[in-house]
Amino acid sequence: MSAMKYAFASPGWMAFMHGLIVERVASLPRDVAWSLCEVFTDPPPDLSPDGRPIAWHAVVRDGRVEFGATERDDVEVKITIDYAACVPLGRFDTRGEPERAAELGAMAQDLRERGLMTVRGDRAGRDPRAGNFHDVIARVTA
Repeated sequence: MSAMKYAFASPGWMAFMHGLIVERVASLPRDVAWSLCEVFTDPPPDLSPDGRPIAWHAVVRDGRVEFGATERDDVEVKITIDYAACVPLGRFDTRGEPERAAELGAMAQDLRERGLMTVRGDRAGRDPRAGNFHDVIARVTA
């Protein structure tokens, strides 16, 4: 049986992301804290009929998760990226391999250099106890 797959940034994908974060945070010490917002510009009409960007945010504090499908500026890291350019990154599973992680990093750097992605803040400061969310999400992204 294959795992469920969700279109990148679709409501089902957002629900999966929310559930994953809540589940992960429940297993972590209460002092783990981080906040992130991703904004996907120029999304396809089936996900945003009016063409507005799609966004999500998560704020983790004191063992609680605040998650929403909205843009926020009061986060530690905010990424704004072209939807179509982001889909290959969203599907890229590093499989925990350093070489593939470096390849994913190079893909992201290329998008920044081409002006398709901006990053405000620094993910390097995120508590490592939170673990890797990217690969789990990549495996369910259609």
